[in-house]
Amino acid sequence: METIAYLPGYLSPPGGFRVLAEHLKNYEHLKLERIPDPQAQLATWGRSLPEGAHLVASFEAGLAAVRLATETNARSITWFSPYARADSALKARVRALAWALERGGVEGFVEVARPLLFGSLMIERGEELISAWRQGLELEGLRDWTGALLELRDERRWLRTLQDLPLMSVVGAEDVFAPMRYAHEVTEWVPDLKGILVTLDGAGHFSFWENPREAVSIARGFIERYKEFLEGPAEWQLEEEGEAPPPLRFDPESPH
Repeated sequence: METIAYLPGYLSPPGGFRVLAEHLKNYEHLKLERIPDPQAQLATWGRSLPEGAHLVASFEAGLAAVRLATETNARSITWFSPYARADSALKARVRALAWALERGGVEGFVEVARPLLFGSLMIERGEELISAWRQGLELEGLRDWTGALLELRDERRWLRTLQDLPLMSVVGAEDVFAPMRYAHEVTEWVPDLKGILVTLDGAGHFSFWENPREAVSIARGFIERYKEFLEGPAEWQLEEEGEAPPPLRFDPESPH
């Protein structure tokens, strides 16, 4: 049985990948712990990943997934809200979060992060969920995370190592923190056109949590048919003929 390993970015809700794991049947599921430091991610996760797994990552954890993929002979990478470098715009957003953290603690961080990280539906209707997500954040972890992002260099070169390994970038259409152009960069650096970019409507940086129904649909299509994608751009991502895509609903899961 194939394995799906979940590599969470530090800001991920504790149960953010739960819906994917529940709906992707016939797989073993390995959920790794959140770690704010990139080097610690590589060291810790590298000891845990099995050979030949499908890697599902969020945010900065996708960089660890890319680097560990060749070492572990991964089958595919699904990367939610990707970015492989911190340009001046991304660093400006991180500095704003770091400033809020130092002056207002975790509460200050969350207040500034709200319009950067969440789409309009979550902001309008998901206050209880945002509050639950806030409970999983810690001051020192956030300091480590902001510090690591401010030091992030251009890591796109690692994408060139993904020979014969497909990567799907998934970005929320309303992601302010890491907008579409970062996902385009990631996709374009994957060799031999084996990268694909998908957007999720109504979602911000937490696309897999804010729009879980569509996230499950595209992840299932990619993971189950990744071999077809290796043979060239195919119609793997389309649903059965005549079947309409699910309507957009606001149904994020609790982060716990």
